[in-house]
Amino acid sequence: MHSTFEPGRQRNNPPIIIATYQDDLASMRTCSCGDSAEDGRDRCARCSALDAFGLDSAATADQIKEAYRTLVKVWHPDRFQGDPKLQEAAEARLKAINTAYVFLTSKAGERVARPPRPSSRARASAGPGPRTTRRPLIALRMPSLTKLLGFAVLAFGLLIGLLFAKAVDSYLAAQPVTGRFYSEARNGILANFHAAARSMWSQTGQSLQSLIPQKSASASALAAQTADTAQPETAAPAGPQSLHRRELGAAHAEPVRLTPYITIGLTQDEVKAILGAPSVAADDKLTYGGSELDFTHGKLAGWKIDPASAPIRVKLWPDAPVDPDLTSFAVGSSKSAVLVVQGTPTYLSDNQFGYGGSIVYFQNNRVVSWKNDPSSVPLRVEP
Repeated sequence: MHSTFEPGRQRNNPPIIIATYQDDLASMRTCSCGDSAEDGRDRCARCSALDAFGLDSAATADQIKEAYRTLVKVWHPDRFQGDPKLQEAAEARLKAINTAYVFLTSKAGERVARPPRPSSRARASAGPGPRTTRRPLIALRMPSLTKLLGFAVLAFGLLIGLLFAKAVDSYLAAQPVTGRFYSEARNGILANFHAAARSMWSQTGQSLQSLIPQKSASASALAAQTADTAQPETAAPAGPQSLHRRELGAAHAEPVRLTPYITIGLTQDEVKAILGAPSVAADDKLTYGGSELDFTHGKLAGWKIDPASAPIRVKLWPDAPVDPDLTSFAVGSSKSAVLVVQGTPTYLSDNQFGYGGSIVYFQNNRVVSWKNDPSSVPLRVEP
């Protein structure tokens, strides 16, 4: 009996089985954005970098730039000069942010549109296609060997040229007739070359300096403040839309728990970048649970913190030198002296500092009176 050829019952066809297995394995290592993941990870390098900005794979160049500017303001180390641990963590965070931004703005981080890859089930239902001849593995490595050989020949040629030039230089400099004139000409050429190199290096340094983002006005004000002398505050909960999600390349790392202080002078965008979306938002106020942040002309000017519902990390620094050993204040004391003695208030307005049920009243930035509530937070005033 003669058997008929049936493609569906063909048993000895290892190339098709191996190709299907390799295609399924490649689909398992494809990122959700369509790019191939590297080093066995489930995310590509671009999506891992976007995680550092809290953005998804569809983020535009303007969104990346805006998120970068906001994060640089939030995580600038100068804002944490009073706390070495926070400053060290901010430096590490800012380094990761800069690394992610450099990658995303380079050609390697650009989004390249790719056609959707058909699944293995769709390829199996389409039936066996025409067989293609696979190129041997050695053929794929030939260009690399050729380039390596070319580099070796070029390096050898440069070495021979340098040796020949050195021999000619020594000969001309040693001759009695041409030595003096040759040495003067050579020294003049080298001096011009060194001057041109220094000028080019200076221009390159200025160009790189212009690319570094300048500190915001609020960050500059914080850098000029004195060391942190206030009592410690509790940490604020991370907002649902917080921009600090993961370090670059750590697809499975835990979210960053560190949050910087909230202080006067920050904009609403900067506060939202730190605390996340508020429960209530208005032009002059942001509300997080029972805590309220008041804004004047777009800048944070006061607050009322409810530690039970939203323990936001607020901080004020003295704006003038004060004796750090000061233990009490009196009528006529400055706001800086009250900050050194009592710490950052939980209620802040233009003329009042609130500590629980205790309130200190100011006029022209000087203490005029107070209301002491020893049952909540006692005020350390002079007898």
